[in-house]
Amino acid sequence: MLLGACASSSFEAGRDRTSNAVTGSIPQWAGGEPANVPPRPAVPPAYPAVNAPITPREAQALTTEEQQKAIADLVAARTRTQAQAKAAREQEDVASDEGLALARGKYAGDAPPRSN
Repeated sequence: MLLGACASSSFEAGRDRTSNAVTGSIPQWAGGEPANVPPRPAVPPAYPAVNAPITPREAQALTTEEQQKAIADLVAARTRTQAQAKAAREQEDVASDEGLALARGKYAGDAPPRSN
């Protein structure tokens, strides 16, 4: 019976109403919806028509000069970021080299471990 209701609902205009009636009548113990599910809206949501005319944009598209300026700003930002990342990497390399030199200096005066 349930399979027939689903199949017939795909061909009729009120298929949402039919399928909601079928699924809403299944008890929770049989796999129906839990009690805390919010109720379905009485009116289904409106979908835009396929052939509806597109409304014009409020803001105009960028001119060629504005596009070039935006591209130049993005390239400049990328260059700054790359330079900052390179400087940070160099500082990390110097810091690790200094730490290594300090460690070598600290242990340079120690006698090597004896092997037995």
